[in-house]
Formats: sequence, C-alpha cells, structure tokens
Amino acid sequence: MTIALAAFAAAMLGAAGPWVLRRIPEPEEPAEDKVPYAQLADARGLSVGLAIAAALMAGLVAWRIDRPELVPVWVLIAGVGSWLTYIDWRTKLLPFVIVAPAYLATLLLVGLGALLLKESEVFTRALVANIVVYVIFRVLYWIGGRFFGGAFGYGDVRLSGVLALALGALGGSAVFVGMYSGFILGAVFGVILSRLKIVDARGYAFGPYMVAGAVIGAAWGSLIYPV
Repeated sequence: MTIALAAFAAAMLGAAGPWVLRRIPEPEEPAEDKVPYAQLADARGLSVGLAIAAALMAGLVAWRIDRPELVPVWVLIAGVGSWLTYIDWRTKLLPFVIVAPAYLATLLLVGLGALLLKESEVFTRALVANIVVYVIFRVLYWIGGRFFGGAFGYGDVRLSGVLALALGALGGSAVFVGMYSGFILGAVFGVILSRLKIVDARGYAFGPYMVAGAVIGAAWGSLIYPV
C-alpha cells in the first residue's frame, strides 16, 4: 500500500510540471539558445512522461526502504526531481525558484519523519550530510570554474544540498552511494552521449544524473556500501 500511495502521489506531483514551468520567470541574461520555460511546458505528453518518471522513482524507493515515515521525502524528491531533470536536460539550468522551496520542504519532511520515528539522529544525520555534501560540491564548483571552464553549475551545488538531506536521513551508505552514483552515471553517459553527438562534451546537464544517483543510493545504498 505504501508503494502504491507513494507512486501515485509522486505521479500527481510530477504531472504538475508543465503548470510549474509556465510560471517560472526567465533568467535575466539567458543564453542565446535557451528555450523559454513556457515553450518547454508545451512539449507533447510532458505531463504523462513526468508522472511516469516520478512514480517509478518514488515507488522504487518506497519498495526498498523499511521506514515508511521517510517515504514522503522521496515522493517530493521524485516529483520535483522529474521537473528538474527535464528542465536541466533542456536548458542546463536548475531554477532557484524550484530548488529553494524544495530544500525547505525536504528539510520539513525529514524533520517530520524524524519526529514520527522518535529518532533525533535521523534529522542530525540529514543536516550533517547536507553540510558535508554541499561543501564538497562548492569546492568542486570552485575548482571547475577556475581550472576546467565551469564543470558544474551553481544549480548543481544547490541541488546537492537537497538530495543530501533526503539521503542523509537514510544513513551514510545512502549518501555515499547516492552522490557517487551521480558522478559515475554522469561520467559514463556523458562520454557515450557526447560520442553520439547528443550532448556537448564541454558541458552537459549534470542534474539528471544527480537525481538518478540519489534514487540508487536510497534504494540500494546499504547493499552496495554497507557501513
């Protein structure tokens, strides 16, 4: 029942993606080739595609984790993650107006889960993971901008904090596997897709791989890297 409810709730959230896209303000200085958000929202079958993606992600995590009190966090991550994956893939941007509220909502849901579980360490782990992962991504962002022409966007840094909160509540294994999987997926598929001329090897969306990696970490982190 938890799996079905999680998948349904995430699907409903994912399906709202086009409605959200039409209301996102455009960047003050957009790239010349940036597709307007409102135009992205008009893609055929977008609501259905985002709903299916969100349902699959939330259902998978709900199936794998043994703490239903933390499932709502992953409903949010799956639903909003489906929007961000699509947006980043098409624009190489992760809008602050989506990531910032998602951060606050994730923090509240993790806190609620810890309260229901009566385990304060769940919330503490999430906060520690948030700080550690954010610092790591912030350093990588600085290094990338200084030496590699901007390997990361700052949106990736912000998103890392959101995902780290959700993963941290599940434990160190989930955090390690979740974030590391994002890098592996980004490297492998980045090379493959750049060779196929689907993405630009000099810069491509990393957000989708971060979201996918987080789902892998939540679902199989304790099996892949038990601590």
